[in-house]
Formats: sequence, C-alpha cells, structure tokens
Amino acid sequence: MQPLSWNPPIELSAKEEQIVKRIKKAKLFIFLRQYRHMFFDEAFQGELAEMYQASSRGQPPIAPAG
Repeated sequence: MQPLSWNPPIELSAKEEQIVKRIKKAKLFIFLRQYRHMFFDEAFQGELAEMYQASSRGQPPIAPAG
C-alpha cells in the first residue's frame, strides 16, 4: 500500500502569518514553509512512495503529514 499524496496549502493561514511576523532568527523555517509545495511536488512524492515496500507484516505505511 502506497502512502497518499500530500497536497499542502500554498498560502499562509492567518495563524501562520502571525507566527511569521514574530520570527526574527529562524528564517529558514519561513522559507521552507513558503516553498514546501515546490519541494514536495508529485514527482518527489512518487520517489518517496517507492521507498515503501508492500508487505503483509506490520502496519501499513502512514504518510508523515497524515
């Protein structure tokens, strides 16, 4: 079983905008939030999903954002 594709919202929510305004030093986190939809595009998510092997043992894989 392959994990579901993740489709994060592109625009910042009102709560996220408040947080971004207060961040002074951790600009990397702002950058990652603003561009995550570009990093985790369909092609890259497909590559990540291929890492999950179908198995009858254990529990089915769960996407990190699930």
